[in-house]
Amino acid sequence: MRYGLHVSISGKKGYATAIDEAERLGITAIQIFAKSPRSWRTRTLKPGEAERFREARELSRVATGVIHASYLVNLGAQGELWEKSVFSLADDLSKARALGLEYVVVHPGSGDPEQVRKGALKALELAPSPARLLLENVAGGGQKVGRRFEELAQLIEGTPLGVCFDTAHAFAAGYPVHEDPAGVIAELDRVIGLERVPVIHLNDSVGGFNTRTDHHANLGEGQIGEALREVVQDARLQEKSFIMETPKEYDPYNLQVFRAWTGLEAS
Repeated sequence: MRYGLHVSISGKKGYATAIDEAERLGITAIQIFAKSPRSWRTRTLKPGEAERFREARELSRVATGVIHASYLVNLGAQGELWEKSVFSLADDLSKARALGLEYVVVHPGSGDPEQVRKGALKALELAPSPARLLLENVAGGGQKVGRRFEELAQLIEGTPLGVCFDTAHAFAAGYPVHEDPAGVIAELDRVIGLERVPVIHLNDSVGGFNTRTDHHANLGEGQIGEALREVVQDARLQEKSFIMETPKEYDPYNLQVFRAWTGLEAS
């Protein structure tokens, strides 16, 4: 099992800062933003930066690397917003290729599901990459695409796209992770196929069941609670990469809970 956190690239070493943080925390999976998540401005790789990142990772225990796309990306939009979203996502795919990262995760956006599919495939066309592009299930609300597993399955059918499964989003969208985590995982497998879900965002939820509220809580302290223990202990998920997404100051606590649930120790 690979597990870890969303870590920062802010520091003198640039992207390699994330590897230093991973080593300090003893984790085997990382997620980063390749640029500011709330700006359309890209971040240019400095000379030698990608090479330094790859070299640092080679000497580390980080087995899975993920880029989370900008929060501004909306693949379901039309016109200029869609074009900017596709370009931003293509930029992340290009960065993943340069850095040697395995996955890029993106929220599908709001609007037309077919436009989401078209946008994801266009980004892959613009920036061919060995990194796999994953569409994340969302909490829902408004015209957001990707709340139901069936919708995600239709989006990725016949494509190289995969899915990132977020436990808090699924709970907020109406999947009873708090009462029947094994059943939710079985449904995920039946509808999408676990082989197409390599990354799991392991998050508790501040908002209640089926409220469409996307607000993460520390493990075991939210509305899902101890049921998340069953998720990480499920035999069907032992080859997946688990990423926790909470504010940085809570990283030690969430790692402590995760390791207590799994029996794993710092690498």
